[in-house]
Amino acid sequence: MAIPLLTAVVSFVFALGVLDQFLERRRPYQLVWTVGLLLYAAASLLQTLWMAGANADAVFRLWYLSGGMLVAAYLGMGSIYLHVPVKIAHGVFGGLLVLTVISGALALAVPLQADLSLLKGEPLASVVPGTPPQRFYPVYVGIVTALLNSVGAFALVASAVYSAVVFVRRHAPGHRVVSNVLIAAGAFLSAAGGTLERFNLPQPHNLALFLGVVLIYLGFMRSQQAFVLFRLPFLRRPRPQAS
Repeated sequence: MAIPLLTAVVSFVFALGVLDQFLERRRPYQLVWTVGLLLYAAASLLQTLWMAGANADAVFRLWYLSGGMLVAAYLGMGSIYLHVPVKIAHGVFGGLLVLTVISGALALAVPLQADLSLLKGEPLASVVPGTPPQRFYPVYVGIVTALLNSVGAFALVASAVYSAVVFVRRHAPGHRVVSNVLIAAGAFLSAAGGTLERFNLPQPHNLALFLGVVLIYLGFMRSQQAFVLFRLPFLRRPRPQAS
């Protein structure tokens, strides 16, 4: 239970930091990343509640929607805003909003294929414990989930790798390269956690999600010239005067 709770705390603090940047700079990717990180925090908090004994159908369904379906998609969408023209990114985001509505309807309304009591005392997982890879949701829900996760994870990892390569070629300051390497590693680790969960290994999955968000957070902080682990959000500092 401690690992999902720590993941929720780190993700929420991270989200506040990105929201702080959005309020200062008003960049679309910052707002979308804030949503993605809040979803990350919500999924981890729901996992914590389940492991604490809140074994309700709504907890499982909201966990699957926020963490299983939408987190990677929104984090990847933020990365798309970084690298494509705004009009194209807006179009992609419109498609994501449609898929979000569809995902919500599927996750919250589709009948489950197994009894959730099988997960009592176990971490939340989409695979039914003690079975071949039978899932709680039907195949068509899994297809939507896989689409959102694969495209989102690819966009996030590819964005970080591309940025790192560009900074190396431009001989940019080393902290920018390190930042994107950390973000790419964290995104890959988080995506790998989902693969572990599909093999009915929920504990390594939870650890991978925690380590993944920590690496992404460190990469975010390392993008600053001064490596500050934490800056209190919403406290504006005067901008230096141009010399």
